[in-house]
Amino acid sequence: MNMSASTDAPYDDLQTDRDIAARLATPTDDNAQTIYDTILRAFGLPEVPIERGRVGVPVSHVQDKLLASHQRAEDDPEATTRAEDQYGTRSPFVAAAAAGDGYQDLGENDRIAPVEEMSSRAAIDQSVVGAATPIEVDPQIIDIQRSAAPVLDVIQTQAQAGFEAKYNVISDRNDPIGMVSEADAAGDISSLSEGDFSLATESKDMKISLDQARISDFSQRAEDTLGYMDLSQTTLGQRAIARALFKAKQIFYGDPSVAAGDNSVEDSNAYEGMASIFDAAGNSFDKTTVASGFLEDLLDEITSQVTNTGAMWGSMRVLCSPQFYNAVYDEVPPVVRIDGYDADVEYGPQGLAIGTEQGSIQITPCDNIRGYGALTGVGASSSAGDVFVIDERATQFRQLAPFSTVPLGRTGLADKVAFFEYGTLIDKSHGEHGLWLQGYDI
Repeated sequence: MNMSASTDAPYDDLQTDRDIAARLATPTDDNAQTIYDTILRAFGLPEVPIERGRVGVPVSHVQDKLLASHQRAEDDPEATTRAEDQYGTRSPFVAAAAAGDGYQDLGENDRIAPVEEMSSRAAIDQSVVGAATPIEVDPQIIDIQRSAAPVLDVIQTQAQAGFEAKYNVISDRNDPIGMVSEADAAGDISSLSEGDFSLATESKDMKISLDQARISDFSQRAEDTLGYMDLSQTTLGQRAIARALFKAKQIFYGDPSVAAGDNSVEDSNAYEGMASIFDAAGNSFDKTTVASGFLEDLLDEITSQVTNTGAMWGSMRVLCSPQFYNAVYDEVPPVVRIDGYDADVEYGPQGLAIGTEQGSIQITPCDNIRGYGALTGVGASSSAGDVFVIDERATQFRQLAPFSTVPLGRTGLADKVAFFEYGTLIDKSHGEHGLWLQGYDI
């Protein structure tokens, strides 16, 4: 829906970028509601209760539905996708984002019907972010991001209005009254303690992630057809990949306390990642002396967390590097079965999990867990031997605006666009349920 009028004035990169950033960073309730309405509700994304007294858009659920229908349609050319039913194309958000600032100059015969349709749907209020397009929910972008950063597929993403991510934390609960006599049960029990719990509301400031790029006419025309070329080979796709890698790095090792002043995951404007949150809760442990028995050690650590906190077996997940995943696999005697002489032999780890009577804990490899040499905060010790254990009920990514594009202006034969996201990582247990197991010797 990037359809703002092109400008004849010289393009001032610095001034325009400052203007975009200023409009995105005006923390008023009215601006927050406008952003939420324009980028989420206007495109028909569903709202559901996400917290007591609050509603939001279940972005992860929307992504799952759109991607599943997109993949089914790829297997069956005659099938239609949910996006296609609603907007007329299988990748409507990519089409709108790639249409560009110069789209207004196209003749009537060259216009794209789905882009026109999305323009009319998203006209609630464009006074804050202009013609923004939430590309994070487009099936092609979802596929790219999940391939580049698997952790984005694991952590639940929810959108809510507001410049703060607000969430409920159950901090305390009463014991039951207990065992009583028949006379006590039949009498006045009003003097006995009531079953109750403490439900506190916590909040974290949303953070702004910003990027920019030039999208050439060639890329625009290619994406008009949504199938002419691999999206990852266009500017739009490459910036989506770069953003996914940066976001995943911050989800693991973001540390604003460093105040690096370099727009990195250690900038004062960054949000705390898992390493920072779990370390602050006293749940980071040195594992550099553990060189074998990885599954046994993981099971002991998780058992301790479930026993001593409110974490539950069925909601825990292990995130590790591909190298650690392979090291775990090497501890399990492989069995190779060949059904016929023409059969392919598949050798390698697949679907590893820790199984218990109370639930199964999936082990998920994430390429973004690695050693980052330039980090100086909690990530200074980052390595491929790091393992993060999360409670999927507690660890979430909250957004005011999902990864979106907004046009900046026409520059020659290209349109300049800004990419932005409002969001932050939260842990509703304040890190008490999670673990950062540092540096297994693999």
